[in-house]
Amino acid sequence: MFKKKQDAEPKEITYERVKGYFLWLIGKYGDYTSKTLMQKANILFKEDTSFNEEALNHLLERGVVDDLRYAQRLTLSYSEKNIGPNKIKQKLYAKGFTSQIINECLESLDNTEEDYLDKALALKFKKFGEAPIADEKLKQKALRHLIGQGFSYSVANKALSFSGSED
Repeated sequence: MFKKKQDAEPKEITYERVKGYFLWLIGKYGDYTSKTLMQKANILFKEDTSFNEEALNHLLERGVVDDLRYAQRLTLSYSEKNIGPNKIKQKLYAKGFTSQIINECLESLDNTEEDYLDKALALKFKKFGEAPIADEKLKQKALRHLIGQGFSYSVANKALSFSGSED
């Protein structure tokens, strides 16, 4: 029914083809880090990777690929969720951003320790209720949960010992 192209020669790898691939990825799937784009190009064009860096530099110069802009957008999105700064940092590292960009993005956030305490309290109330936790085993479980969500030990501990009568 369908004929296979058995004698079809692979397309020649050129600068324009690599650049077109990058633009297609960004257009279809959204922003990528430059590191991720380079990894994808090195996999697809493994026979000749000489054009990959040149095409990526072209997109970086034109502002099509901007790691800082992408990281700031992700940081803002993550900060609106009930996760702490350590979890945000972990997610950005997983995306392939450099530590310099991550630190710059986290410093640009206007969140104070009280903001993070409010987020930690919201998580604690959602999972463990509003009353202070008296049971030591449950308290340790709640502490591990909050630390796992990226909050510092001090913020997590304050959230666990918080009672509604305090201001």
